[in-house]
Amino acid sequence: MSRKVASKAGLVGLVLIGGAAALSACSSSDDSSTPSGTAGATGTAGKSGTGGTGTGTAGTGTGTAGTGTGTAGTGTGTAGTGAGTAGSGAGGGSGSGAYACAGTKPTAALITDFSDLVAGTAANAGQYTFGGTNAVSGGTFSYQTGALTYTTSAMSLEVAGMVKDYDGFGLYFGTCVDASAYTGVSFNIKGNVGTSGKILFSFQTNADTGINSTTMKGACPVTPPADPNNDYAECHFGQIPVTVPAGGGVVTVKFSDSTGGLPVAGVDGRDLLGLQWAFNWAGATDTPYAADVTVDDVMFVGGTGTGTGGAGGTGAGGASGGTGGAAAGTGGASGGTGGTN
Repeated sequence: MSRKVASKAGLVGLVLIGGAAALSACSSSDDSSTPSGTAGATGTAGKSGTGGTGTGTAGTGTGTAGTGTGTAGTGTGTAGTGAGTAGSGAGGGSGSGAYACAGTKPTAALITDFSDLVAGTAANAGQYTFGGTNAVSGGTFSYQTGALTYTTSAMSLEVAGMVKDYDGFGLYFGTCVDASAYTGVSFNIKGNVGTSGKILFSFQTNADTGINSTTMKGACPVTPPADPNNDYAECHFGQIPVTVPAGGGVVTVKFSDSTGGLPVAGVDGRDLLGLQWAFNWAGATDTPYAADVTVDDVMFVGGTGTGTGGAGGTGAGGASGGTGGAAAGTGGASGGTGGTN
């Protein structure tokens, strides 16, 4: 038994347990205790410390997992940057709003002679639309609802009513028109417009019209919460005083005659939204008066756009000066000039 303990220390525990049992069994009959010195070999069992080293390695693995969590946090930060970019985009959309002019070119000089009027729908009762084969299509409008009435007999537009506020009437175009090939407009007008004997004519331009998201017209910024239909302090058209003959007559107004618009003072005909006639009114201290005016044959004039009209003028001149060849030639040239004015 002593040789087995020396060659295989791993069996020491078992031998001791067995020896102890044998000694216990023999103790009742034999008083000898000779193997007690061999039991000191138990100190070899202290090698169990190696197990503690294994536990330390496992702790290192846990540290690596902590690094992985840090990377995920970086990813969240990138997403936050993307949200900021989206916010900038929304601001850009809100900042814009001016409507560009379509630049539709008139197909003829005549705007309307009022023979093509069509009564408005219930939503626009009392007004008319016009168009078809003429230069542009559009309709009529007035400032104060119900203050003025229209009569369309004799293929003209008669406007009558009591002027007791800033009031007037006009023609709107269905699209923004580029009439820069012409130099202005002409119209036949007659009637009573009060003691001044004048009416204020305006070219409605896109540049001087307040931005209006409902009509989708205008390029003049209006400070909120101003009413886009009443923004005179920031956006208005230039006005040209026009004498109204009681018996009627043709009046020509050039684009260059218009001054005083805001924010763009002048007119070049490139962004027309319509034409308007305003009755004189000095404000709350003024006295109401009756007005009755008739307008007819509204058309673009002058420039390269009136080639057809110019040819007609030359023919008439030739006929009236037919008594002499040379004189007739001179008369024809003079008639051509008259046609373009």
